[in-house]
Amino acid sequence: MHGKQRDPINQKYLIISIIGVVIFAILLSVLTLKNTGKATNPTASQPKTEYKSIKKSLDKSFNQNGRVVAVKEENNINDSTSKHPHTVIIVKLTDKQTQKYMKTSFEAVQAGNAQEDQKMYIYSIQKIISTQAKKLDNNYDVIQFVYKDGKKYVPVASSQKNRFLIKPVKIKQPTQKATAS
Repeated sequence: MHGKQRDPINQKYLIISIIGVVIFAILLSVLTLKNTGKATNPTASQPKTEYKSIKKSLDKSFNQNGRVVAVKEENNINDSTSKHPHTVIIVKLTDKQTQKYMKTSFEAVQAGNAQEDQKMYIYSIQKIISTQAKKLDNNYDVIQFVYKDGKKYVPVASSQKNRFLIKPVKIKQPTQKATAS
């Protein structure tokens, strides 16, 4: 009598075990397919656009009087400007004489004792950078203008499509004189 009762119980466990293994196999295959789909398509999260026209425009704006800057594009950057991998267009000041003037002007602006022409110089660079940044494809990409000070690069202007990353210099707006008739 004991032998007949054990057979149905063993069959129940066998059927339950087979169903469990099948469910586990299905879940495992579904999860594996999802993960391999992400791994085989790494470009899904990477910027796809090259900003040739923006780089050309920046080069034209800053290199009117000879080679003063070098414009580079770096992709898939992870930094404090965004949680997403993004593209950074870097405009590096390369002319030694201009670097000296830039350093003097930018430090004077930072210290709050800049002359109006120094403020205007920095502001004009920030304006060019922000104007070009409005042409970026998304809100994560960045355009940055830097000069070399010793071994480090100092950012003077940095903008994304919809915001300044470095606060723009305040300049005096020209006042219009009223003419008396």
